[in-house]
This record gives sequence, structure tokens and C-alpha cells, in this order.
Amino acid sequence: MSNRFWSRGLQSVRRYHAYDHPASNLIVDPTKLENKLLTKSLEYIPQFGFSDQCISEAIKQMQYPDSIRSILTASFSGHSTELQLMVHWLKTQRQALDSEVNSPDSQLHSITDEYERASFLINKRLSYNIPIIDKLSGGISQLLVPYNMSFSLEELYNLGDDIAFHAGDASIDFAWYAKRLSLSMVYVSSELYMVQDKSADFVNTKKFVEDKVKNIDHLGEAYENIEQWAFFNAISAFNLVKSQVSRG
Repeated sequence: MSNRFWSRGLQSVRRYHAYDHPASNLIVDPTKLENKLLTKSLEYIPQFGFSDQCISEAIKQMQYPDSIRSILTASFSGHSTELQLMVHWLKTQRQALDSEVNSPDSQLHSITDEYERASFLINKRLSYNIPIIDKLSGGISQLLVPYNMSFSLEELYNLGDDIAFHAGDASIDFAWYAKRLSLSMVYVSSELYMVQDKSADFVNTKKFVEDKVKNIDHLGEAYENIEQWAFFNAISAFNLVKSQVSRG
């Protein structure tokens, strides 16, 4: 695959411009019945993991008829409830990150450097995983199934977009894509690292994030061709995900 082909593919997804991103995003509509059910289901992840049992418990507690499952089936084109639960988790955590950014008390507002802001945002998003860290690998495994990759890549890209925008990215042209691809790669590699991190308060994961974000800054300066930089990061991310699938 040539760099030029990759560039055309990305441009077909979205026109570059940082200001296309809304200042505040309603990622999960709380008025939709399926979202109410899935949000309630998230409460049972620490107990049951990313499993259909969470949805069964939510239906029971909300006193819905079991036939409500048909709404989930219709909204996700027949994909498993386990995948739906994981995707909903990802969306609600992006919503939580957006709330953090828009809070006047957020530490983010005292950070001026773009890359330090990106590190803060990635670590903040990772911190939301802590209550379910023992169950997270099961959710990740749902995303790595080839049949489900369109959902996982879309959410990963959206998170990279959120982080780049809130970090203060002012890039234009292909650099717009490069940073989002790179930050997406940093997040997914950091999350995989976090699942295995046994350090107190996940200090090793935080250091891992900082080092990876610094590498983005340095690589951006070192490569004269921003398109090559983006292509390199995209291939690296693909190989990382592929290696995780191979390990099962």
C-alpha cells in the first residue's frame, strides 16, 4: 500500500481542520432506551466482566421485559451484546473525558504545553479503567475480533481526535491526521500496557504514556515528510493490534 493511497483513504473519512470538532460533545444520548439499558449494564462489569450477564442483570433491575434485547440487536446489526457493552463503555468514557475538559476545576487548564496536555488527557482517560481493570482484557478481546474491527477503529480514532483537539492541536493539512493516528496508537498501546501493569497507582503506565507522547513530539520534528510519519505510526498500530489477536 503506497503512502499516497493511505492519504486518499484518510481524506475520505474526514476533512482536516481542528475546528471541526465541537466544543462540547453529546457522545451518548441518555434519552435513548438502548443507552439507558447499556449504561445500567455497565454497573455490573466489575462483577461479571464484559458479558451478556451484565445486560441480563440490568433488564431485571430496570424491570424491562426480556424482549427489549431486540432493540440492541437492531441498533448493532446483529453483533454480540458483549461487543455492544464494550463499545458503550468506550463512548461513556469519552463522554466523561469531555466533561473533565469542560470542568472549570480541571487541572488541564493549568497546562499550556500541547504534548503535556495530551499526556494528561490520555492518563485521565486511562484512569477511568481502574474500577474494571481486572475485566478490561475481556472487553479488549471483543474489539480485536476482525469482524468487530470497524467499531474499535472508529472509537479509537474518535478518542484520538478528542485528545488532539483538547490538547490544543493547531496543525493543518496532513499533520492533522498524523497527530490523531499517533495519539490513537499511544492510547491503545498504553491501555494494553496498563492491563499488565502491577505498579502502585499505575505509575509505570503514566511514565509509559509520557515517553510515548514525547516520541510523537520528537518524531514530528525529525521527519520532514509528515505523510511518512503518519504512515509509519499507522502501520505500527496495525501490527500492535495484530500481535494481540495472535496471542488470543
